Amino acid sequence: MTQAAPALVAEAVYENYFTAEEASRFSAAEIRQAIAYWVGQGRMDLADALVAAGISLYPDSEDILAIGTLVAEVNQDWALAQECVESLMEVQGMTATAETWYHLIRIMRCRGAYYNAFRHVQKAIRIFPAHEALREMHEQLAALVEAAPVEVEAESKAA
Repeated sequence: MTQAAPALVAEAVYENYFTAEEASRFSAAEIRQAIAYWVGQGRMDLADALVAAGISLYPDSEDILAIGTLVAEVNQDWALAQECVESLMEVQGMTATAETWYHLIRIMRCRGAYYNAFRHVQKAIRIFPAHEALREMHEQLAALVEAAPVEVEAESKAA
């Protein structure tokens, strides 16, 4: 069997996820796998469609919300990324991971919401004081908040 054959089989399997009738037959984990497959194939259009279907079918699925966040980050759709990661944090509650916090803060920073990102990173490092990426993000955001006091002051008043 050639190497192309397994790829064609996988593509045929994952194409079945696209109709509403078909997508609802699959679990959140299976939809997540299909999204990962299409991202790996460079088919962001199909991955985006599956994220939307997955969120519609499984709005409280950690699998769907996590991969939805990542796909939105790749697309630099910061509003959708923040929506997904905030929903993920609601689902995770007190068990939200350091990585989930990190993604939320990174997304806020990418949106230019430095003050809110700084407030969140302060909370996160109280929960995860040894998490190196959060500590680095704290340093970066502290510098940004200090360097842009006018913008930060406006943002803090709006918050």
